[in-house]
Amino acid sequence: MKKYPFSNKNACLIADQTTATYLIGESLEEGYLVLTDEKTCFIDARSFFGVKDAFEKKGIKVMLLNSIVDVKDFLTGIGTENLFIDFSKTTVKQYLEIQGWGFSVNDCEKTLAQMRAKKNTQEIEYIKKACEIAQNALNIALCSIRAGVSEIELKDEIEKNVLDLGAESMSFETIVAFGKNSAVPHHKTCDDRLKDNQAVLIDMGARYKGYCSDITRTLFFGEPSKEFIDCYSAVYKANELAQENIKCGTTTDKADGFAREYLKAQGYGEYFTHSLGHGIGIQVHEYPTLSYRKQERLEENMVFSIEPGVYMQDKFGIRIEDTVLLTKDGVKRLFTDSKELKIIK
Repeated sequence: MKKYPFSNKNACLIADQTTATYLIGESLEEGYLVLTDEKTCFIDARSFFGVKDAFEKKGIKVMLLNSIVDVKDFLTGIGTENLFIDFSKTTVKQYLEIQGWGFSVNDCEKTLAQMRAKKNTQEIEYIKKACEIAQNALNIALCSIRAGVSEIELKDEIEKNVLDLGAESMSFETIVAFGKNSAVPHHKTCDDRLKDNQAVLIDMGARYKGYCSDITRTLFFGEPSKEFIDCYSAVYKANELAQENIKCGTTTDKADGFAREYLKAQGYGEYFTHSLGHGIGIQVHEYPTLSYRKQERLEENMVFSIEPGVYMQDKFGIRIEDTVLLTKDGVKRLFTDSKELKIIK
């Protein structure tokens, strides 16, 4: 488990299940986690005795939760003055109640996000496995691409493969987009059926041991036009430039710029409508965001996506996305497949 900058005086209250589970390495389905000089879980009677022994073996203190007032009394008893909560995960009702406890209430969203951004060896291995499963599931599904197959049918095939290969779930709802649908970055997969001479965009990921992967591949069914081939080449080059140039210490705006400036020079700048990438971990979208709007430093052992895209309305969209690990030597791609344009006839 990772270190955290909290103490009895400066305590942190976690109400979000995902964050709590990440911090203690055990599933906390209901209750609260308090981080001080130690870790304390407040769990109601329905789960208390079922998890008490397992938690305590990991050095986690377990207390019976009757109401959230029990948490307040505990914090008062240990001398807490400053209470940190994640504003992005706290309801207005929870905030108003906590605000009345008499502590100075502060936001720790960024602190928690930064803790999750740098992965340890075990986390990296889980993400690598999630990438392996996603890549293999996608490759198997490519054999199902034929005239008349629907987006939903191909999506179902991908998701079946992911589960068959050992993932616990998808990282997110799979996107399959044919033809002009691929020009919508977050297209809702539908019943449209594949026709000759259409782009096929697939965005999917697997979750393994709680950790996510994210991959997007764009291919072509039939005979691609010169316009499509040229655009694909530009997106491919933008992806490669970003991976070659991002180093430890690169800021997120500069990382985004490696791809964005190239696409702009090739005449596609206005069609790259999202950021270069996002952190990946127990959630598929985490800190940091690789955007020209942000200036966060990228550090060793961060895992994130690199996904430049170009979207030509009513024609086609092209996105090439990799999940990558930042090492002391630069970016390490966590997929092994070729990103050259695949044409299926």
